[in-house]
Amino acid sequence: MPQLRIFVTAATGTQGGGVVRQCLRDGHDVFALVRDPSSQAAKALSELGAKLVEGTYDNLEALKKGMQNIDVVFLNVPGNGAKGVTADVGYTKNVIEAAKSASVPWFIYTSAVNTGKHESFPGWGPDHLMYEYWLVKHEIENLVRNAGFQHWTIVRLPNFLQNFKPQMSQYCFPGFKDRKVLKTAYDPQAKLGWIDASDMGKVVAKILSEPEKYSGKEIDIAAESVTIGELAKTIEKAIGKPVTVEPYTEAELAAMGPSINITAQRWASDVPTGDSAEKAAAEFGLTSAYEFFSRNREI
Repeated sequence: MPQLRIFVTAATGTQGGGVVRQCLRDGHDVFALVRDPSSQAAKALSELGAKLVEGTYDNLEALKKGMQNIDVVFLNVPGNGAKGVTADVGYTKNVIEAAKSASVPWFIYTSAVNTGKHESFPGWGPDHLMYEYWLVKHEIENLVRNAGFQHWTIVRLPNFLQNFKPQMSQYCFPGFKDRKVLKTAYDPQAKLGWIDASDMGKVVAKILSEPEKYSGKEIDIAAESVTIGELAKTIEKAIGKPVTVEPYTEAELAAMGPSINITAQRWASDVPTGDSAEKAAAEFGLTSAYEFFSRNREI
């Protein structure tokens, strides 16, 4: 495979960082978009060999300058940034405009599993707490499809295994770090898709190695699909500590009031990931849940 020049957005994040590292290992030139080149996260990428591009999603001129002579753009937008999810549409338009002005031939966008199926979701409507989120994801996918790139690929990811690590687990599974109890609203019988978000690097590497196979494709992937109870047993085995699942009671949910986290967990229970997990795990060499938790026993 020829050496490519790859522009990575959200480069200091989990997905973007995974793409930067894997592409550098594969011998590509990587240009990492960072807000602050002096940050520790940005410096770490620079030390690995990435070329830092200072800029933000809303700085169109910085994006245009950074994308000169680029072969591939990898786009990941915040989703829940300070300006809200609707800002992601404007960010995407800027990135696409910059890529088109620089004649970038290849565009890869990371999205969410089941994007575009929102009208079939239980309870769908303007009052749904994730109404804007799904409409925005759908609009962004349409922008990518219709931009006119020579090659484009949309990769849709499921739940992230990183949600069990400190900081995120405080929000997703309150008290998990100290008690090793998964307090959740997931249906105990629902098969949930999971992935190590940094494996986006492996996915991008595979796409770059077989452009004709993945060009113009929308790919739903997961490392594995398991119930929350099955995942708890995997975590327990990997970290060597008992892990249990404790569903929220209806009284607890009522006392909490509207919650994006609870809405997302109930949505994931009602809307299956699909049968992509086993195929994707083998096709892209994805990290298993056991491997992930074995490397992150500090959870």
